[in-house]
Amino acid sequence: SASIRLYAVRSFLSVAFGEGVLTSDQATRLGLKPYRARQRRDRKPVGRRLTVQEARKLRDAPNLVTLKGKRDGALLDCLLYMGLRAEELCNLDLSNFHQDGGRWWLTLTGKGSKTRRLKLPDPVYSSLVMWLSAAGLPAIGQGASGPVFTSVNKGGAVSANPLTTGAVSRLVAEYGHAAKLAPASGPGRLSPHDLRRTCARRAYDNGAPLLKVQAMLGHSDVK
Repeated sequence: SASIRLYAVRSFLSVAFGEGVLTSDQATRLGLKPYRARQRRDRKPVGRRLTVQEARKLRDAPNLVTLKGKRDGALLDCLLYMGLRAEELCNLDLSNFHQDGGRWWLTLTGKGSKTRRLKLPDPVYSSLVMWLSAAGLPAIGQGASGPVFTSVNKGGAVSANPLTTGAVSRLVAEYGHAAKLAPASGPGRLSPHDLRRTCARRAYDNGAPLLKVQAMLGHSDVK
């Protein structure tokens, strides 16, 4: 209580000094500095976050009848539900998944060589099983290794080559346009990082503490 009252008095006198009511000699003897009001930081939000309705439209965009559509549906789910970076998505390996305590988990090493362990949401697990089964790839948890997301050519054949970050960016932009959420190209197109931001915002809005959101995204600083 004493400290709070003393701080209030010092702030008042600092304002008086800044307004010229007190002289420099008086301020020096009192150990005062001119009061500087906090400047309002008007920071415009960077990037985009989808609403729940927009996220549903995006998930409905891939044609799940086709092999490519099954792959892209699983790809979008990993970005929306787990907040992965595009590079992390491309580097996903079947060996990264394991079961523990009746739940499926993903362990990956991301930016800055930071390793994190993420719980696999049910929709992501379902879409991954659908894609891997249709592509004839080993199921997660069978001890196999190899890229999770590979190229699919126009004839529907699955390649052994993993997707590139450029391909992931193009796919997200295409489905963002198909869902009528953004233009197909240009500065306003939907990006993988927009889905990462969406994941973080949805987690926070649904009660996840900031420190858990930070850990999920693999950020070094909670800011």
